[in-house]
Amino acid sequence: MKLSTLVFRSMRKNIKHYFLYFFALIFSTTLYFSFLTISTNDSVTLLKNSNVKAGAAFSVGSIILLIIVVLFVFYANQLFMKRRSKEIGLYQMIGMPKSTISWMILVENIILWIIAIATGIALGFFFSRLFTMAFLKVIKSEQLVTLYFSPEALWKTIVVFAIVLVVIMLQTIWIISRSKLLDLFHAESKAEQKIKKISFFKLVIGLFGIVLIVYGYYRSTVLFKISDNVSMNDMFISMGVILGTVIIGTFLVFRYSVAFIMNLIRSSKKGHLRLGDVLAVTPIMHRMKSSSLSLSLITILTGLALGILSLGYIAYYGAESTANQSSPYDFIILNQNEKFEQSLKKEEIEFTKYEFTPLTVQVDTRKLLKNTVPKDSEFNTSFENLVIPYSQAKKVIPDLELSNNEAYLSGYSQVMASLLPLKADEEINVDVHNLQKKLIVKEIAQKSIVPSMLTYGSYSIIVPDHVFDQLKVQKDIRTATIWKSYTGYNIHPEDVIKVQKIYDQTTNNGEFNSKHASTNIFSKNQNLNMQIEALGLVIFIAGFIGCAFLLATGSILYFKQMSEAEEEKASFTTLRKIGFTEQEIMKGIILKQIFSFGLPLLIGVLHSYFAVKSGWMFFGSELTAPLFITISIYVALYSIFAVFTTLYYKKIVKQAL
Repeated sequence: MKLSTLVFRSMRKNIKHYFLYFFALIFSTTLYFSFLTISTNDSVTLLKNSNVKAGAAFSVGSIILLIIVVLFVFYANQLFMKRRSKEIGLYQMIGMPKSTISWMILVENIILWIIAIATGIALGFFFSRLFTMAFLKVIKSEQLVTLYFSPEALWKTIVVFAIVLVVIMLQTIWIISRSKLLDLFHAESKAEQKIKKISFFKLVIGLFGIVLIVYGYYRSTVLFKISDNVSMNDMFISMGVILGTVIIGTFLVFRYSVAFIMNLIRSSKKGHLRLGDVLAVTPIMHRMKSSSLSLSLITILTGLALGILSLGYIAYYGAESTANQSSPYDFIILNQNEKFEQSLKKEEIEFTKYEFTPLTVQVDTRKLLKNTVPKDSEFNTSFENLVIPYSQAKKVIPDLELSNNEAYLSGYSQVMASLLPLKADEEINVDVHNLQKKLIVKEIAQKSIVPSMLTYGSYSIIVPDHVFDQLKVQKDIRTATIWKSYTGYNIHPEDVIKVQKIYDQTTNNGEFNSKHASTNIFSKNQNLNMQIEALGLVIFIAGFIGCAFLLATGSILYFKQMSEAEEEKASFTTLRKIGFTEQEIMKGIILKQIFSFGLPLLIGVLHSYFAVKSGWMFFGSELTAPLFITISIYVALYSIFAVFTTLYYKKIVKQAL
């Protein structure tokens, strides 16, 4: 028989096994090619409102995606080779050299890869349009999307997967060359490491893993507190400690803690095991040693994917709130530019006007701190603030009331609240040469009346008019104040686009100059559009990579459970012969799937929650809703793999008798 005939007969015979491998290759190629196609599409990379370089962001995303794809394909190939172990053993028994076997499988691989890559590229070509439409929808762009073919994406995909094929071929040759005939016939059916007794040392290690995770969670809650981190080096060290303890702790939990808990459950039965225990508890405990690394990896990847997706969606979800915080008025004029207002009147455009004359004043706010701060960080509690008179602020906040010795803090953002927690009803001190003023802070509010471009992300202080009058006669304060005045204009939403053109023409695209500085001020609508484009790009790439993580981890678990189902088929046959029904067997299998899919997901969700909770305030103004939405969607999609796995088990159980 010719070798070519044997190759095609083998491929036809192994079509069931090839399905998993073929799916992995098509899925990986489709993802990678469509992502590269999108990254070379000018309608995506040329953002109108944002200065973010979309091409660079897609390049980074493509590297991360490639790493996920390569690891996924490697795992699929390893599983594929395991399922063909008996066939390879038979070839060796009839005297076929390992080199010939390797060559035959390599030819099969080449044929399979050519078909899979061609199919993946074709699917990627059509899906790229769908993904592009989704991206433009996210950034609220109304561009028309047509089918777009990228020669650059084509040759990059072919080159990358050709290199991966070479590495896969080397992996296959290495597996075959190191294989032993007896091992090949037992590779698919041999039991995993069986744990008869958990030693005290392993118990301590398992408990230590839980302690490491809890400690990592605790460190994440104080990561950005100045009282705990006095420098950037301290913060980076804390991040490294958190990452290390959580990863190591996760592995130890799966390696020792889970097996110990399962052993306790089994021991508590005192030999009276139910069918559910036999089909769920015992297999989990026996396989935990070999599964600990893959389950740990899946858990970490799940936490990473959820963390990235949640932070991206938090930023996108709060884009409008962030724009309002940074620009509380539709348009802002610095140092009284009369051309803008004259143009509005000429065009008969109605507007509401708020005028301010801020002062830059050194204010000591140490007594407002909720927690003590190390001396190295005291510079953060006494700095220059913009001070606004009460009469001007009341036009924006009508219900504001201040007595002669009171002050009001405005624009206290979530970031400030996390880094420097403050409390009201405490004293602040203004000490400028011969002027000393002590004021009681009546309220600390998030609402901003001063653009964040002028406060540099800090808060502004509203003081009584008589205090403001005393401050403005101080020469040092007048010198320190860069912008002597600013005016906020609110326009009817229907006129915003028209007024934007007037604003650009009369202010040289929002450019303002003073004696000591120059700055560009964007309108609220511009700020919002820039944030939506930049954050839409981030969330799209994060979503794409997150979906790759989801499909890869879900598929790995699915493939692994399919393999275990094949191994346990003989056990199902025995159980059916002694009288157990299909429904009784399925109850135990469902419990096993809840554990196999649920535990990595649960721990991964906890990892992502504590990671996101530690620094979400840097990305947006709302945590609960976007985090809940992200986790819910991820869990729902992830559960699909558990359902498919259960259905596959059901099929195996039906075939068992």
